Amino acid sequence: MTRLTAQAYTVAWLCALPLSEGVVATVMLDEEHEPLNLPTHDENAYTYGSINGHNVVIACMPPGLPGKVSASKLVQPLSQSFPNLKIHLFVGIGGGVPRIPTPDNPDDDVHLGDVVIGWAERTGVPGVVQWDLVRYLEDGNIKPLGTLEKPDRRLLNALGLVLRNRILGRTRFPEHLQRLQKLEGFSHPGLENDKLFKSTYHHAGGPNCSSCDRAQLVERLPRVNPGFIFHQGTIVSGDTIMKNPQRRNEISRIYHDALCFEMEAAGVMDNKRCLVIRGIADYADSHKNGSWQNYAAGTAAVFAREFLFTIQPQVINKMESAASLNCEFRS
Repeated sequence: MTRLTAQAYTVAWLCALPLSEGVVATVMLDEEHEPLNLPTHDENAYTYGSINGHNVVIACMPPGLPGKVSASKLVQPLSQSFPNLKIHLFVGIGGGVPRIPTPDNPDDDVHLGDVVIGWAERTGVPGVVQWDLVRYLEDGNIKPLGTLEKPDRRLLNALGLVLRNRILGRTRFPEHLQRLQKLEGFSHPGLENDKLFKSTYHHAGGPNCSSCDRAQLVERLPRVNPGFIFHQGTIVSGDTIMKNPQRRNEISRIYHDALCFEMEAAGVMDNKRCLVIRGIADYADSHKNGSWQNYAAGTAAVFAREFLFTIQPQVINKMESAASLNCEFRS
């Protein structure tokens, strides 16, 4: 295997779950590199490799330690161990927020296995919001105290190219998805297992929804095929696992019709060179289970790989190091 210096790595790929998100991140590498001997203060475990000429270091949280604090500890030593990192991709799973009202085109709604990018369509709307860090105002409104604005302009340009290439049919998503076939248990669970229940109906119990009342399913036009679909919108991050669909919908309305809940991004949003990519593993309700987790982790990794095929190494190499930028997570 190739062995590089720590200074050669320019992309940090961050993930929370080593046995799903960490596995698919490694599978997306074109080439894996030899491990490095790092300073003793850095307690992280890294995987090294390259994608489309980008030298990538994958950092994953320890098993059983998700959340904002763990994410913050993950990212703290990165800039010292890898001084030339230019961008951070935080790639993993999240809970999806179905659109209200339900769109006529099923591809426009959020489904299990889809990907949400923390990049709002509307001007002035943040890409990521820490939903449980707020100030309650006298007039009854809520002011969020932690927001991450849209990513760096050069990252936005690359994201715009991904959008254009999708319309032109030039993306490599099907090719990237084939990499998941190397892994057992990471295939598409089947469209028939994508079940969205009404927000007033709670899980009947058990490890899956076999005992749940199918009459309580939301009527949505079925998708024709399990193709790769991604959405851009606000992602809300917090310390609480969201399993209440009514509360889910309420918070989504407050925060710009947010499309995804997750628990780690607020801890790693240290600069605007961070792009949050989330595969939808559940609907942030009581029917949440792990049946879509591996595939959703895989689709998030597929988007990250496509992004690195879209933004060229010379563009990233010309950027200032992420460590030299001021903090952009506003509070």
